[in-house]
Amino acid sequence: MSDPRVSAPVGAPAPAAPTPRAGADVVVGVPLGGRARAAVHWAAAEARDRGVALRLVHGLVVPRGGYPGRSFVGVDAERGLFSLARQELRDMRLVARDVAPDVPIVEDLVESDPVAVLRAQARVASLLVLGSDGFGRLGELALGRTTRGLAGEVAIPVVLVPHHCDAQARERAEGHAPVVVGDDGTEGCRAALRFAAVRAVSRGAPLVVVRAGKDVRLLDEDVPELGSERPVGVRVVLAEERADRVLADQARDAELVVLGVGEHGRLRHRRPRTRPGLVRRATCPVAIVPPGPGGRSGASR
Repeated sequence: MSDPRVSAPVGAPAPAAPTPRAGADVVVGVPLGGRARAAVHWAAAEARDRGVALRLVHGLVVPRGGYPGRSFVGVDAERGLFSLARQELRDMRLVARDVAPDVPIVEDLVESDPVAVLRAQARVASLLVLGSDGFGRLGELALGRTTRGLAGEVAIPVVLVPHHCDAQARERAEGHAPVVVGDDGTEGCRAALRFAAVRAVSRGAPLVVVRAGKDVRLLDEDVPELGSERPVGVRVVLAEERADRVLADQARDAELVVLGVGEHGRLRHRRPRTRPGLVRRATCPVAIVPPGPGGRSGASR
């Protein structure tokens, strides 16, 4: 580092908006293949801490028309896929139960594009959680497509949980592991700073503000405006290295690292690689906070 300084009906044709309910659930997207285990583990603990329900959601896309093999082996793709999806949701329920046995758990299986399903769920949720499956470039492309369709396009934070996430970091630090937030001095980071500050205060944890990249000399070492939220400690780190590397390094022992989004839900062109690079390197979840009220409401209570 360079000179660092201080349940919906199965088979429904389209994802109808969920009915609002008391409290705001934590929603986790569940793909097939056991790839959501780390995300479900983290989301269950988050729902427990917030005192809300956990919603396990799978958006199922069933191939239509002819496809190779069906007429020869009698494969019923639709029935098989629904069976796999139901089993996946049951398996993830067990994972969540191990973490938070008293948290209400809802399973939603909807036949529609996963991004559309999760967008609908976000209207009444407090948080959307996705897993990073670690299946190489193909998995990164799938995650990237889903994330682009959600981050900044929904009014609540989207949390990406790496498959290698250290699930015990929060417990080892007795709930006081630091919260790390990226700040490039733009409007898109203000909600992220507020979200990170509220979370740090609610957990009695320190806040680390990272300003990194080739333009870091244009920024200063002053603590940003955090409103009425005052964490137990705030540290500002300046470094001229790539932001994803600096953030991942600072977040090594953190419980969460937070990023903002630019106008209209798109990350600013000055840091196009920060998000995928950070998810690849981070050992803790990465929260992407939209501008506006959603960035404030998503903090843990």
